[in-house]
Amino acid sequence: MERSCGAVLYKMIEGAPHYVLVLGSVYGFPKGHMEHGETEEETAIREVEEETGVKPRIDTGFRRVIEYELPQKRGRRKTVTIFAADYEGEAKPCHEIRGIAVKPYEEAAKMLKHEALRKVLADANEYILAKQ
Repeated sequence: MERSCGAVLYKMIEGAPHYVLVLGSVYGFPKGHMEHGETEEETAIREVEEETGVKPRIDTGFRRVIEYELPQKRGRRKTVTIFAADYEGEAKPCHEIRGIAVKPYEEAAKMLKHEALRKVLADANEYILAKQ
């Protein structure tokens, strides 16, 4: 079982959360593989910072787990733990990311190809708005 961690990364702009999506093969949340000895939170912070150049403030009150079969590795499954996290500054793609989009909820949801990610975004949006 492969494990990754990341975040629904957002910034409040004009009173509304705007979400950071990173472009690999498709748009998704910044995330990456856990290293030996790391906690989920440590992995999420490291990977978000590596992929976007910003230091996320992880909110462990929002945690979702997605599990799926890896299409390129039949029979192998992957678990991805996703937290909510806000940030300051400007997100910029690293060398392994093709692009970054910062969008309000409705636009971000349309950019996500996978239903499981759209569900996580919807849950995170509801959670973030309830905290305001």
